[in-house]
Amino acid sequence: MNIAEINAAVDAGKTVHLANEGYLVHKDDLGQYLITFAPNGSTIGLTDRSGGQLNRDEADFFVSRPDLGLTIHCGTCGSEDVMREGWATWNAELQVWESADMQDHAWCNACVGETKLMERAIRDYGGAEGLSGSRCGQTEPCAVSVKRREARGATEDARSGGGSG
Repeated sequence: MNIAEINAAVDAGKTVHLANEGYLVHKDDLGQYLITFAPNGSTIGLTDRSGGQLNRDEADFFVSRPDLGLTIHCGTCGSEDVMREGWATWNAELQVWESADMQDHAWCNACVGETKLMERAIRDYGGAEGLSGSRCGQTEPCAVSVKRREARGATEDARSGGGSG
């Protein structure tokens, strides 16, 4: 998001963040656009003193869009490559398995361990095209997740004596 997009979003009452939900962009009583870190109240200006240069990269700003839905992340590493345990029942009419019950147990494939799941609102990066809530393309798997899966596969192949070559 550029300066004009950020200012317009704030003026329209949208919730604009920098890098994560902890940093909130807002307008003060003097009409200044500021970035405040919510946990401790530390505040800096949105731009340099001239008002022409953002204090951070344009791609780091986003609008929270809970109306777009949520993404589910590992509470430890932040990865979206997570699973939950559950039961499924067979639907003979539709010829598919259907989720019947979701358990509390959660697993992170990136951490390779149990985790607590966290919800995040999907982010709108404005002018920064091709970025979803996780900064990965929505139609393609996240490159980080793909690399992790490939690395896990290579490790598993090495352990089992399989693999290519």
